[in-house]
Amino acid sequence: MIINADYKLIKDIVVIGENFTVNRTRGVDAPGGVLEHALEFNPNFPIYAENGKYAQALGAYSERENPLSMIDNTKDNKYTQWRMFGDVHLSITPFKNFMIRTTLGMDYTQKEQRFFTYPIPNGKVMRTDSAVEGKQEHNMRWMWNAIATYNLEIGKHRGDAMIGTEINRQDYKMYSSKRYELAILNTDYMWPSAGAGRQLAEGFGDGFSLVSFFGKINYTYDDKYLASFTIRRDGSSRFGSSNQYGTFPSVSAGWRISQEKFMESTKGWLDNLKLRYSWGQTGNQEISNTARYTLYKAVISTGLWGSGQAGTSYDILGSNGGYDLPNGYVRNQRGNDDIKWETTTQHNIGLDFGILGNEIYGSFDWYNKKTKDILLLMDGIAAMGEGAVQWINAGEVKNNGWEFTVGYRHALPNGFSWDINGNISKYSNEITKLPETVAAKGTYGGNGVKSVVGHAMFSQVGYIYDGIFKSQDEIDNHAIQEGAGLGRIRYKDLNGDGRITEEDQDWIYDPTPAFTWGLNISLQYKNWDLTMFWQGVQGVDVDCRGYKSQTDFWANSAINVPYLNKGVRVLDAWSPSNPDSNIPALTTSDTNNEGRVSSYYIENGSYAKLRTIQLGYNLPKQVVSKLYLDRIRLYASAQNLITIKSSKFTGVDPENPGFNYPIPLNLTFGVNVSF
Repeated sequence: MIINADYKLIKDIVVIGENFTVNRTRGVDAPGGVLEHALEFNPNFPIYAENGKYAQALGAYSERENPLSMIDNTKDNKYTQWRMFGDVHLSITPFKNFMIRTTLGMDYTQKEQRFFTYPIPNGKVMRTDSAVEGKQEHNMRWMWNAIATYNLEIGKHRGDAMIGTEINRQDYKMYSSKRYELAILNTDYMWPSAGAGRQLAEGFGDGFSLVSFFGKINYTYDDKYLASFTIRRDGSSRFGSSNQYGTFPSVSAGWRISQEKFMESTKGWLDNLKLRYSWGQTGNQEISNTARYTLYKAVISTGLWGSGQAGTSYDILGSNGGYDLPNGYVRNQRGNDDIKWETTTQHNIGLDFGILGNEIYGSFDWYNKKTKDILLLMDGIAAMGEGAVQWINAGEVKNNGWEFTVGYRHALPNGFSWDINGNISKYSNEITKLPETVAAKGTYGGNGVKSVVGHAMFSQVGYIYDGIFKSQDEIDNHAIQEGAGLGRIRYKDLNGDGRITEEDQDWIYDPTPAFTWGLNISLQYKNWDLTMFWQGVQGVDVDCRGYKSQTDFWANSAINVPYLNKGVRVLDAWSPSNPDSNIPALTTSDTNNEGRVSSYYIENGSYAKLRTIQLGYNLPKQVVSKLYLDRIRLYASAQNLITIKSSKFTGVDPENPGFNYPIPLNLTFGVNVSF
């Protein structure tokens, strides 16, 4: 349901209105891990057991639930979600060119769901428990602002000014109750109050507030010289009182060179030439709502739940806690009242152009961006005790790059027209400062082996793949490598000490592409129209470790487990009868530690994709008018219709190089009707 309206209370001086939408959604979430289980479930294993129930893994088969069983056991976990959002607004125009407008908006979501636990009668995943969990979530966001604007034009001078304030508040609450041992496994009966066994109640809530004050001035002289100045002051409840506010200014200027007198000689072919420059700062406060607080959590005697955690009290009797120990608290996080806004400063220089009646048009932009006081969650050393993690401001990152866009549009007398434009861009990223403890952990790159400072964020360090041992001579003449053998991966001895050790690791992965590009094509002939959007990435590393661990190995120490379904590449594994293969020989024991991070898993993720293509046809006016309509358009479209990828990429989709489902192909057929 949608309600939109405006009412003029006093002519055009006072106007009040509202925009309001209510919708209701019902659905079932896919069970967690079902795709992974479906891909891994051994195809030799039956779907059903002799008793008619779903067959589950037994014996040497790895512990995985039958994916059909997972779907069947979660099919009743339906949720109902109501969402109401909209605003009411009031505008007052007391005199010409001046207006005050205030808006009060809200977005409320309420979600209710039950989660059912059914017994699994057989296999390694067998369980006898039955349970039901009732869960409610409430998410409330509201906003109020008041903005005053004034426009002025005198001769060749034109300007406008704006000043305003805004308050945002967001609150989230969750309540859950769970009960075991239900006598009847029927969804009409399965409510927490119907259970006879152990029970659990949970609930939490948090929220944050954001207040902003802002102003902006725009000025133009003779449509040739343009300038703008903006300033914001934002305050967030996520920061302590001493650093709650941050001030973020920005300025920009433009010069229409083509409007100058000295450019009159170019008017026959140059229609637009504009030079732009901007500088500005923005703030980031995307951290936990409780980041500045020291947090504690209650830990109770939980032996009843089979978790093995007996609580926080010292068990002086040596009875593993029993069930009578008193409750206690453990620290979960160290507070920091000194954390402040993360700040990004960016410079941008741009040039816009249009020639030959603006049929050829485009722009070029170069930017330089530096982020400081990055908000990080830093682990404490072991000597600091439990819950030593703390949010801090530390580290700096710089980015710079450019983008070039050019297009050509033209219309012919016979009704055929086109607009084709493309863009190409490139950027670089570098971490320039990071605390040693954070860098050593490898959270932002370096895998805990080397400091990521001086490299792109999330770059990886690992061993260098050097082919496969295909003869005993290769093994004998290679550095000492534990687990070396025929058909095993060979790693490079980078430091030349004659042994493969942790020192023989180097940078193997950079997530920054060489460049990205896009191409838009729009064609029209009389009542027909065709649009296409191509997009691509060139020269980018992708990490296929999650995928290749499942397609190239029977077992390895990364994530692969024996006796699961494998990819077809294992059929081409190295063997004495298949000596030219570069896929490791199959083995049930990963003595060579081939699951380690290495360049074997890093591949070229370059691709070109036809993101969207649409063909449309507008019915002739004489046909539409007879139906008392303004327009009828038929169309067919497809998303992700074509993917062109590197021949060196072994996966399915370079955008999803891990053990994930590829981005699907979508086909749509529709009709647009205008009254």
